[in-house]
Amino acid sequence: MIDYHLHTPLCRHALGSPEEYLAAARQKGLREIGFADHYPLGLLGREPEAAVSMKPGELPGYIREIRALGAGEKEIAVKLGAEVDYLPGTEELLAELLAGDPFDFVIGSLHFMGDWDFTHPYHAHRYEEQPLEQIYSRYFELLWQACASGLFDIIGHIDGIKKFGHRLPDEAMEPYWRETARVLRANGLCFELNSSGKDAPAAEFYPGRRLLELCYREGVPVTLGSDAHGPEQVGRYFDEALALLREVGYRELAVFSQRRRSFIAMEESGR
Repeated sequence: MIDYHLHTPLCRHALGSPEEYLAAARQKGLREIGFADHYPLGLLGREPEAAVSMKPGELPGYIREIRALGAGEKEIAVKLGAEVDYLPGTEELLAELLAGDPFDFVIGSLHFMGDWDFTHPYHAHRYEEQPLEQIYSRYFELLWQACASGLFDIIGHIDGIKKFGHRLPDEAMEPYWRETARVLRANGLCFELNSSGKDAPAAEFYPGRRLLELCYREGVPVTLGSDAHGPEQVGRYFDEALALLREVGYRELAVFSQRRRSFIAMEESGR
């Protein structure tokens, strides 16, 4: 089994050392993990009210720490990644920055629409301040832009806009789901089945079953991540996640090294 979405305390909203995450992964029988802490928003000219990413000066230390952790580990492959916010207008800057970083993979994700961090509990009230249809339309426009940017290897918590339980009816969502699967395929991207949604008000994986089915039909590869912000969350709900992937039709998971993608059979991933 693999877990490609682990955080560290550098993001200011996670607990536990990387060594503790590794120990938790060993206890759960994982064969490969990937740290993907929040890339410094300060490097992209964004300083949100609540600190939610590492500081620019901390990035080199993060890279050294995770690489050293992997070099000293014989049992579990430890990959170095980053979760990077897609912020329109920063594409050229981000491409230049990432070209100099030794990441094994880069997860692209959305947390901001303008000045609104729509994933932060402090700002969840803003869902009530505008029509939900407008929120979803803007979210998916940004998501598709992120997919087309060429900056990312994996798209993270792909329908994270549902985090706080604000949902459109399934019939209204169908066009968004279909276009998302198409855009992922067209841009050669992978997405993650992110198990953290089970512990959010949404009470469902990111993405839900329907989008998973459409991605499988389009031939879009999938990887697996817990989005752990504490060692106890490593590999959370993975038995259920793997069962769902098998039901949909997936038989392999994407893994990465030096930003090159390969695959392992789900039977080899454990459990």
